[in-house]
Amino acid sequence: MAKKKRGNGEEREIKDNVDSWTTSGEGYKDLGKEASSIKSEEEKRKEEEELLKQLQEEIDKLTTKDVITQIMMSLSSLAYKKMGLPVGTNDKFKDKNQAKLAIDGFESLLKVIDEELSAQERENLQASLRNLQLNFVKVFGV
Repeated sequence: MAKKKRGNGEEREIKDNVDSWTTSGEGYKDLGKEASSIKSEEEKRKEEEELLKQLQEEIDKLTTKDVITQIMMSLSSLAYKKMGLPVGTNDKFKDKNQAKLAIDGFESLLKVIDEELSAQERENLQASLRNLQLNFVKVFGV
């Protein structure tokens, strides 16, 4: 853009740029970007709300048995870690008392939900308990 020199040259250049900016629509491109940014933020918010709604619906479907079973799986994982298994990976976490507590918790919860389990679920959880107990004896020699 050519400078028109009248009075203060800088002021005239700025005015010419502003005039050109508003008449050519160049300035509105930036406004459009801001508007689309706002729109995308609004879309993101709506998507997050929908995702939270779906997640809440799934949580509402959970039964107490589901939650207890998940806790049992967490206790099983923790027990193996506290037994230092696998060797070489979890050695630093080895703790006999913590491993025993996790296994005892698993066994107690199995008794609590026993009547709610199908035969297959019961067998799977009992097998998990036996494996935990056998590994405990192997690791700690008890």
